[in-house]
Amino acid sequence: MRFTHKAGHDSRSANPGRTIQNGAVYKGQADMKVFVVEDSAPVRERLIEMIAEIDGFEIVGQASTFNEAVSGIRWTRPDVAILDIQLAAGTGIDALAEVKREQPGLRAIVLTNYATPQHEKASVDAGAEYFLDKSADFEKIAEILDSMKAERDTHRR
Repeated sequence: MRFTHKAGHDSRSANPGRTIQNGAVYKGQADMKVFVVEDSAPVRERLIEMIAEIDGFEIVGQASTFNEAVSGIRWTRPDVAILDIQLAAGTGIDALAEVKREQPGLRAIVLTNYATPQHEKASVDAGAEYFLDKSADFEKIAEILDSMKAERDTHRR
């Protein structure tokens, strides 16, 4: 599990003003904090890279297991969590349900290969706002995050 801060620059950063630290990409001061929960390292890295391209978002942590997800979300207190369902020693649905009790304002996106009606209902019951099929809806994450930010910015005015 990696929790990072926005310190130190890395020459691997492809874009000016961005920092890569512990495998996560940061864009300076961000409005919305995102925590990524995904057991597949290549998928997790792809998510982080995609989110890094969206203005106004910061990856504050990432996890690949249930325990890492729960402790990481508790510690970093993100605005948005993106969770896979299948994790080691638990599920993203269970992790979401647990942290939502303490952080009811947490917004959640479940991204899964298990896009069944039963998993969708369980995700929504746990507090997910969005339920996405990895194979069909992966690219929708950017649009959803932009929408969440626009909604938040509207409420701030």
